[in-house]
Amino acid sequence: MKLAKVIQSYVTFKRSMGMHFHSEDCLLRAFCRAVGGIELDISNVKPAAVQAFLDGKGPVTAVWGLKFRILRSFYRFAISRGFAAHSPLPTSLPQLPPPFVPYIYSTEELRRLVAATHVIEAPESPLQARTVRTLLLLLYGTAMRIGEALSLTLNDVDLAQAVVTVRNAKFFKARLVPIGPKLTQELSLYEDRRRQLSLPDGDASSFFATRTGHRFRYQYAITLFQRVRRQAKIHREAGASYPPRLHDIRHTSATHRLIAWYRAGADVQKLLPQLATYLGHADISSTQLYLSMTPELLREASARFEKYAQPEVCYD
Repeated sequence: MKLAKVIQSYVTFKRSMGMHFHSEDCLLRAFCRAVGGIELDISNVKPAAVQAFLDGKGPVTAVWGLKFRILRSFYRFAISRGFAAHSPLPTSLPQLPPPFVPYIYSTEELRRLVAATHVIEAPESPLQARTVRTLLLLLYGTAMRIGEALSLTLNDVDLAQAVVTVRNAKFFKARLVPIGPKLTQELSLYEDRRRQLSLPDGDASSFFATRTGHRFRYQYAITLFQRVRRQAKIHREAGASYPPRLHDIRHTSATHRLIAWYRAGADVQKLLPQLATYLGHADISSTQLYLSMTPELLREASARFEKYAQPEVCYD
């Protein structure tokens, strides 16, 4: 069977399970082109060609591991369906760099980010700075993914009920996200000014919009955020190969919530499923990763464990 057809079957299978699978689809198509093209039979994929695709050019990075995991899953599917007799993937792996660690902003850094949005004020786009400011507040207040926030329409933001409907979720599942009174007020102030711009689709128009009333694009939001971050003088430690990201605000929000629960004496394990639902995670395992994300959170967890582990002292 042609490699390209097996890839298409695999992508269709994954999407039938509720996954977007866009980046994986692109990588597998690139793999197909690299090892021989759309006419190549899957049985004729050579290990040397697979190794060359994995190695790419330059030093080994985390991308090597990403490629390997996607191809490993693909070949497991192909073998289980009888499309391939064996996997051409290497059996020994190179030393990979340590896993990516999100940047967790402090509350003081978050305030600096919000204050620094003035740096992107532009006469030709008078709502630009306010848009990014409101986006930052929404991301922290709801822990949404960037794509989810930028996909919101005016209809999705129900300020009267203080709830936001997330429709463009990672696993095609819509969810309702409640918002607090302060965030509701910020969104209301922004919406009043947003409605002064063009509404190409009426109330179905994008909530976060450019000066023409069209959707605020993901890459443009990232570019503006990095200008704001530099203005706020927020950096990783010296030698880091990547700066703090806009998406890290989501991780920050979840981590701060867990710390607050620990300090309030709440039953965190019992609350994790609720946090998973709030974040739009497919299962609780993704949410549990936050439990070891920062030293501060680990200290709070350790303090809780020590409290319960200490034997009770009885006095006569």
